[in-house]
Amino acid sequence: MSLFVVTSVVLFVLLFPIFVNVYLYADSDGGKVGFAVYLFGVAKVFGGYAAPYSGGIAFHVSKGTALLLPYKEILNARKKFEITKGFIVSSYRQVVEIGGRKGEAAAMSSAMVLRKLTDLVFFFLRRKLDVRLEGDILVDMTRCGARVSVGAVVLFNLLIVLIAGIKLLLERLFENVRRRKKQKSQ
Repeated sequence: MSLFVVTSVVLFVLLFPIFVNVYLYADSDGGKVGFAVYLFGVAKVFGGYAAPYSGGIAFHVSKGTALLLPYKEILNARKKFEITKGFIVSSYRQVVEIGGRKGEAAAMSSAMVLRKLTDLVFFFLRRKLDVRLEGDILVDMTRCGARVSVGAVVLFNLLIVLIAGIKLLLERLFENVRRRKKQKSQ
């Protein structure tokens, strides 16, 4: 009986769905991008803002802490990035605010084109994915620039995280073994 209970609890913890809410905010006037990640929609895991610096992008996560990401690593990240089916985007919402103070016709035209483009992209995504997609386009004639707010909910479980972590560790271990063999043969 005790083994059954322990096994059940372990399986429950490994397979229990974890919801992570990701929020991004960008303002063309401020030049910064804000971000926040919440666990189950209530517990903030981390957040801050990103700003460019001479060699890349600085992610400011607290008053005294900034993580620097050089442009070179951003370009190489595409090669390393692999989407796994274990991480599911269950909803996506975007709000785009276009300022029209300097050009009303341009703002309205941009909003119309963006609305049609968003509808087209969402139409094709809904056909392939089971995701709740929402997008609003707003025009504000009292301001300049543009703002974008994005929110997404990602669903996964601890088993997927453990598998991804083990895979990453094994890849690094095999890479180190290959490097040592190469150094010995030279």
